[in-house]
Amino acid sequence: MITRKLFAFLAFSLISGFIFSQGGIKGKITDESGNDIPQVDVYIKSLSKGTTTSENGTFEILNLERGDYNLTVSSLGFTAISKSVSIDNSVVDIGTLVLSSSYEIMDVVVISGSRKLEKITESPATINVIGVRQLNNFVGSPAELFAQQKGVDFARTGAFIGGINVRGFNSAFNPKMLQLDDNRYSTLIATGLAFGPMSPIIKEDIERIEIVLGPSSALYGPNALNGLINTITKSPYKYQGTEIVVGAGSNSLFSTRLRHAKKIGDKWAYKITGESTTGREIKWTDSVYVAGSLVGQPGKPLVGVPEVDLDRDVSFLKGQASVFYRPTESSEIGLTYGASKSNFISVTNAGRNSIKDWNISYLHATYKSNHWFGQLYKTWSSSDKTFNNNTRTANYWALIAGGETHEAALENSFSGPGAITPVFTDASERLNAELQYNNNWGNLDLTLGSQLQKDDAYSKNTYLIDADGPIKIDQLGFYGQLKYAFNESGFNLIFAARGDDHDLFGFNFLPKAGITYNRPNGTWRLTYGKGFATPTILNTDMNLFGGLILGNGVGFTRSDDTKVAPLKPETIQTFEVGYKGQMADGKLFLDVNAYYNTSDDFISPLTQIAPTGLAGGPVITQRGDQPITDFTEGLAPGVFDPGAFILTYLNFGNVNTYGFDAGLNYYISNNYNISFNYSFFDYSLDTNDMANDGNGDGKVTILDLPINTPKNKISSAFNVTFDKFYGSVLTRWVQKYDFFSGRNVAAKTNTDIIIGGSPVVENQRVGTQWNYGQLGGFYLSVNAGFKISDTFSLGGYINNIAGSGNYEFVASPPSETMYGVELKISL
Repeated sequence: MITRKLFAFLAFSLISGFIFSQGGIKGKITDESGNDIPQVDVYIKSLSKGTTTSENGTFEILNLERGDYNLTVSSLGFTAISKSVSIDNSVVDIGTLVLSSSYEIMDVVVISGSRKLEKITESPATINVIGVRQLNNFVGSPAELFAQQKGVDFARTGAFIGGINVRGFNSAFNPKMLQLDDNRYSTLIATGLAFGPMSPIIKEDIERIEIVLGPSSALYGPNALNGLINTITKSPYKYQGTEIVVGAGSNSLFSTRLRHAKKIGDKWAYKITGESTTGREIKWTDSVYVAGSLVGQPGKPLVGVPEVDLDRDVSFLKGQASVFYRPTESSEIGLTYGASKSNFISVTNAGRNSIKDWNISYLHATYKSNHWFGQLYKTWSSSDKTFNNNTRTANYWALIAGGETHEAALENSFSGPGAITPVFTDASERLNAELQYNNNWGNLDLTLGSQLQKDDAYSKNTYLIDADGPIKIDQLGFYGQLKYAFNESGFNLIFAARGDDHDLFGFNFLPKAGITYNRPNGTWRLTYGKGFATPTILNTDMNLFGGLILGNGVGFTRSDDTKVAPLKPETIQTFEVGYKGQMADGKLFLDVNAYYNTSDDFISPLTQIAPTGLAGGPVITQRGDQPITDFTEGLAPGVFDPGAFILTYLNFGNVNTYGFDAGLNYYISNNYNISFNYSFFDYSLDTNDMANDGNGDGKVTILDLPINTPKNKISSAFNVTFDKFYGSVLTRWVQKYDFFSGRNVAAKTNTDIIIGGSPVVENQRVGTQWNYGQLGGFYLSVNAGFKISDTFSLGGYINNIAGSGNYEFVASPPSETMYGVELKISL
């Protein structure tokens, strides 16, 4: 199979490069002071074709037919300009064009909507952009900037960790948001979770962050179901020099970050980045419930105890080294090595994990030119000390009840006699290759691409069914997009499609189509897209807690011969209408969208598939064609019969979701601007359709399809920028909402809902988790800095001035007021 896929990938590489030689345009771009500006986006609107300037500000666009064209020149932080050019069969030199500084949102250029450069107003998707100027004028972690984006659910899970989701169906273990770093998949191999804080990229090396709302699978493949985040780093040709940042703050925060970049001659450039951050997590412990008999209270079935021996130390050590070479002015070769080592507390569906010395590393080679983009990269993930706090705590109290001392129980809680090991080992790796070709003929713009992915997931039998070696899964995908511009009418038709061949789930076809209508002040769009999420390796091959939790890659059989079907991909279809544009003489930027989604074959939360097994009903007898006892040998003898209690993942249900997002940015002047974002989300669920009964209890409730997102949310910001001073006042309001995920509950009182034998009641135990009530609330933060000189800047922040005490996520401490200061040295 590998040979077939590799042959197909290479065949695509050989046949897709037909290019017509015609006329062209060349020129040079400088700023108001006459300095060359590299990496400026230069493109022809009617053709959706363009390039970027070289290190000396020059550019060249070739293969153009005879005719008249409108050339647009734009770069982050500068006002875009347009120039009419007439060409014949020769290359026309238009001389030097000058860009002036600006904060204009209309001029931002993005890549994530169509996998090619285009103005944000003309992208066939809803895209939020956090640009380099925002990042430069913001002190500390950019997490609060994520929280300000329309359509984005942001939640802190501790003092230093936060996560985001888009358009519902969040969970404590959410792989539905795809994370890209410089177009490289940045997700864990086995779980599909985004790297998040483990990414080796540092803030000072980010040029922009693009957040795409809604399914993007047609161009980016599986698991861009809810959307994607693409972090694009700075080119050393464009951003040279050295930056050193030293920061300190609450929760014992101390951080040092470094970026150094230099251009060597006309061809070579390199950059080096690094970060060391340490701190202490908020003083809070999750609820762990053990049998009352283990803690001297035999009259109580379950008693809450704190996580034992909890280590709150947090640390991140990360960095990258890159070298680039430009054989010609329009081509570039790059090689990057990045690595990180992380220690923190993370939230899962089965209690919190203590992440210990988790190492991420990658080697990434790229090639870019006017028509071609290629990349080849290898990713490694490793850890042998990470453990589940709940399991270790339960082991500890069982050992204490057995007569062991405190010290012995702590030591043996990891691997002692009768203990279920809480330790996770990861020694996984992934190989990715991609080749993309784009070109333009008249009004037709073409993008073709192919991607190959080879996953080797290996837990050494600690949380996957991989005693015989790594689990190997291969995927091959082909994608394409056609865009046709109807001359000067302003209408553009877009069609994209993707075909993916997956070792486990076969072939899947994903279409996307849209129409945009471009006017001088903005663009209307109507789009349709289909997305899908393949079950992760964890979904299909997990084995936790002695066989209590098993992956569902091959299905199950009960003792009454009924079957549990194996997992298949989850799908979503989306219709969206939107508008991006400006008004009020260019001072007001408006971005609005409305969408309607139909989702099918949800991958459920962990579900008990022998619901009456503990009461003498049918039990699980087989996983695939193997006896269930092959997987439950880790269970303590006499607890209950093997197969009477098995948790796994299922496909079920259909739900329709809908909503709209509105974003306003008003520029009072070049020094002041205001932003306001509002998002609405709701759903419809047929409670009479038993296909939606995910947990098999005979009725359809919110537990079957937990939406886990607020109905309404609002954010606003008031920003001030002068030559020396910059500052922001940030607010956000998240309507209170219920959240159910695995054992985790955060909900208002509803005694009609039963979880683990307990009615849902605020501020008491529900199942095996304490219910602190609904998530959400109001938050207020301030952020400011002062440029002492060209070399030194000093800034500070106070987050959650209002909002302290609100719970933002399950199994996580309430928000605290946090503060910090940073000194930046720019050389």
